[in-house]
Amino acid sequence: MLPFKKGPFFLAMAAGAPCIPVSIYGTETLLPKGSRHIHPGQAHIVFHDPIDPAAFATRDDLMRAVRTAVASGLPEWMRT
Repeated sequence: MLPFKKGPFFLAMAAGAPCIPVSIYGTETLLPKGSRHIHPGQAHIVFHDPIDPAAFATRDDLMRAVRTAVASGLPEWMRT
């Protein structure tokens, strides 16, 4: 996984809005890099439990919690 941007977590903390982590995998075979054609296949989407930003002291702590949740729904080879 690539690093997360900090802006959405700043907004979630300021607004008190929960973060809903979503894990998506399988799409890498549907539209391969450099291809213009969509191939048939399956995409997997996992919606995780909401995470309350008020439970975290810093934005970085919230980001770590969301990243951990997203990673938990991905295959092992995609988690790094």
